Amino acid sequence: MMMTTSSSAGGNGRVAIVTGANKGIGYFIALDLALSGLFQYIVLGCRDAVRASEAVKSIQAKLAENVNDNCKAVQVSSESLTLGDVESHKAFVAKMEATFGKADVLVNNAAMAFKNADPTPFAQQTKPTLDVNYRGTVDLTERLVPLLKKGTDPRIVSVASMAGRLGQVSPALQAKFTDPNLTMEQLNDLVNQFEESAQKGTLQADGWGRSNYGMSKLAVIAATKVWARQYASDGIFVNCCCPGACRTDMSSQSGSRTAAEGARNAVIPATMENPPTGEYFADFQVAQW
Repeated sequence: MMMTTSSSAGGNGRVAIVTGANKGIGYFIALDLALSGLFQYIVLGCRDAVRASEAVKSIQAKLAENVNDNCKAVQVSSESLTLGDVESHKAFVAKMEATFGKADVLVNNAAMAFKNADPTPFAQQTKPTLDVNYRGTVDLTERLVPLLKKGTDPRIVSVASMAGRLGQVSPALQAKFTDPNLTMEQLNDLVNQFEESAQKGTLQADGWGRSNYGMSKLAVIAATKVWARQYASDGIFVNCCCPGACRTDMSSQSGSRTAAEGARNAVIPATMENPPTGEYFADFQVAQW
């Protein structure tokens, strides 16, 4: 099992941003980062202001109970963020820049999924799913990169899923997604091709799988690998993870793992010493995509 250890950077002035952190896996990621002693500021980027306020108070209470004095100095706050809404992204990034002038860790946890019982036709679920889980994550991340470049030991961790497995697409498409020279422009084009096939009803013939959520997460994993290469010279470590089958609202409380346990898969690459980059973590260690 890969363990987390204290970074030499310490918590002094370091800022961790966690999106979708008002409940479930995101909440426990934010809590664990707050308790790690590696950050002075924890920011919860949340769509629901009421739940965000409750989450902040809950984390603050757990910090106050902790015997570690470093934890008592951690400041936890929330900021409005609707993933997939570019104007919301712009406002959030502007607030981070005005408040902190930098960011040290970004954990992309926010996402959405249609329930199996949802009557919305598959083709009508495609764009909303991609717009939030992939395009929203990409837009927000790339807007925050200038602040991460100013950070200490900066890292990006995106919460993906086992649903994003590479094997859901044809060998020809697998070769494109794993091309070591793949660019974000090319990746965006591949995602657009999936959406077009979904609208035309030709997914199987075109070599795609039949999961909008799975495709959105496959693309997030691919983006992780592109960013790792793109930002290596800036010293930004970029990884992603599968939290596992967790009991959360998104999974209708089905799964073998608690949200707290699943959160550790994101916390490890966010806090470990000498992290890899461009990797996919699952079951608390680097795993095969």
